[in-house]
Amino acid sequence: SDKEGDIMDSALILRKLCDSGEEISKNEAVSLLNSSNLISDLVSELVEKPLYAVWRITALAEIPYTAELKYTKRLIKYIRKNMFDGEGFTLSGKKTDLLPCYNAMLAEAFSKLGFADADFIKRSVNWIKKYQLFERNEKTCWNGKGIQKYGGCLKMTPCYTGVVKSVKALIYYNKYSSNYDVKAEKLIQKGITYIKKHRLYKHLSNEEPINRHMLDISYPQSYQLNIMELLEIMYLTGNINDISCESALNYIKQKKTSDNFWKTDYVYSGAGYTVFDKRGKKGEWITYLLEKYTGENR
Repeated sequence: SDKEGDIMDSALILRKLCDSGEEISKNEAVSLLNSSNLISDLVSELVEKPLYAVWRITALAEIPYTAELKYTKRLIKYIRKNMFDGEGFTLSGKKTDLLPCYNAMLAEAFSKLGFADADFIKRSVNWIKKYQLFERNEKTCWNGKGIQKYGGCLKMTPCYTGVVKSVKALIYYNKYSSNYDVKAEKLIQKGITYIKKHRLYKHLSNEEPINRHMLDISYPQSYQLNIMELLEIMYLTGNINDISCESALNYIKQKKTSDNFWKTDYVYSGAGYTVFDKRGKKGEWITYLLEKYTGENR
């Protein structure tokens, strides 16, 4: 409705239409993108720096049809040329420096943008299938040096962020690839088991969140793994009603305002990162997503 259009950004209107399976022409979609304030923020400038490019492409990938935009095409060209090393994505373009979480975020974004069947995405997914750990006390055969300085990416207790973001990348890869990948599916299930053991966001040894950003309500994703991504994974894999999700869902339901919506409570401060709902305002995007994940208002 016109009234809805006054308050709702047209990029979100487009996302809702596409999510509901509504038929929409490329011209209609691009017209909605062109009238979106969010899109005009996202395409306002392109800084050719790796981290900047990561945050822009992951944001644009959340909105349908953005692969049609000139800006996105330029960004894709930059990332492929400077950040893909033949085996996966790295911030330096060097094989030895690959970080599992960033490789996963880019594999996910490119799958959503329509590249799941492209050779370079298959390769970045192969890196995940070959080297990523999805459980404790396992060994990787990855011998890259660069990631060691970041601590425990692939140690005996693998970095939880790397595990979760890799699971999410494999889910979207399998969703959009024309060939269903059985090995990817097995790893998704293994990762889901690991996530369930942690009741999504808690240490195995106590009730505390794994890190201080786990309970943040913020979208789109950043380097800081949060409860929204974890609920998204459980929702996408049909696990949202599992007992392991109970405390995460209860926490999220408590955070709903008396006016029946959610607010962003954390904004990642990386150059190029753009939050979709301004802090302290009614969160249109997060409310749309969290209603879906929690089953509230359905």
